[in-house]
Amino acid sequence: MDLSKIQHFTQRGSKDRELSTTDQRVLEGWKWSTLPGYNAAVKKFKMSEISTGVIKYDLPATALDIYSQLITANRTTTMDLSKIQHFTQRGSKDRELSTTDQRVLEGWKWSTLPGYNAAVKKFKMSEISTGVIKYDLPATALDIYSFVTWAGRGAGDNGAGKINATSLTHYLHAIKAWHTFHDTPYPYQTEKRVKLILKGSGRQDAAIPTRPEKSPVLISDLAELFRTLSGRGPEAEAVKDLAVVAFWGMACLAELTHTSNNGPVIPKKDMTAQDVQIFRNLTTINVHEAKTARPGKIQIIKLRSIKSPLCPVKAIERRREATTADTDSLFGYNGPNGRVNLTKRRVNGILAAAWRDLGRPQLTGHSFRVGGATLRYAVGVNVNEIKSLGRWTTDCYKRYVKTLSREEVIASLSILELQAF
Repeated sequence: MDLSKIQHFTQRGSKDRELSTTDQRVLEGWKWSTLPGYNAAVKKFKMSEISTGVIKYDLPATALDIYSQLITANRTTTMDLSKIQHFTQRGSKDRELSTTDQRVLEGWKWSTLPGYNAAVKKFKMSEISTGVIKYDLPATALDIYSFVTWAGRGAGDNGAGKINATSLTHYLHAIKAWHTFHDTPYPYQTEKRVKLILKGSGRQDAAIPTRPEKSPVLISDLAELFRTLSGRGPEAEAVKDLAVVAFWGMACLAELTHTSNNGPVIPKKDMTAQDVQIFRNLTTINVHEAKTARPGKIQIIKLRSIKSPLCPVKAIERRREATTADTDSLFGYNGPNGRVNLTKRRVNGILAAAWRDLGRPQLTGHSFRVGGATLRYAVGVNVNEIKSLGRWTTDCYKRYVKTLSREEVIASLSILELQAF
């Protein structure tokens, strides 16, 4: 072997060493074509050590060495940490986040972290309810039992302020993630008892009347919303077009909106004008970092033109005309102080007010996805086509399909034939 080509790999840390016969035999266990790649990786690791001022070191590498290597090899992106302040606290203590902490946070999709933050906030409320104001991680077994008992339903309590067992299971998952972020051990010895507590809570949940299912947005609703928002200014126009696209694209509002309400957005992370592609019979929009997508994978919203004011392709054309650059937010508008991006919170607020005025307060942001799937199913669109358009890979689409009466279907198709509202 030409050992000069793998000199970094054969060094122990920063130290040269004479290879023994055993070392030679170990090297021969790898294919020669593999070793130069290993050598390049070790060289990169050494560059990371040098960047932190470490010139001489030995093996084994420490956890801090590994973290530093990952940070050096990857760029850091910005996050609005004010939205996850409970999650970034270690227990009740504020702490300054290191670059390593930032990189760990980036391992989760941003859409996941606010939910984790809500769970940690709930956990802190549990601690406060027992008189504990200051505490540190890791949580004790007693802390976990107290939280599950406090948050979930049990025999003999009135159920006020309680959450169901399914939500509580998700919250516990978030508490585990919280411990992972702060590099502290979660008390896993609680798992068996917690599982039994959750079973009991589930039985209590079953005795509670279920909430009504999410209502679908009907074509008549979409038409009324279209009329209500038309001519109300650039923000209302942007929300109107977003609603049309959300219905026909069976999209979640979080996929179409932005985390920041002003300033430039991040291409290939946020939805911009350049994510739109126009073909002869199809218009597509790239969805980056969709919650159901694998890391780095892009999902695609597919839209087709229809001869109606509710045409999603026309809505996209209006949004593109409202931009000045390909990197502008797709769903936004130009205000007196620059670009304004639609956020999920703002869109939900505008829609909620509109639905109340229209006498349909039960409709939510998720109702567009439900409505798009329901109408297609009612008019006989193939199930596999519905799953493809909604980007569902399992039969979970069934939760979105509701029953429409014959009269509702006829009314929907009649409205779509109108050329103006």
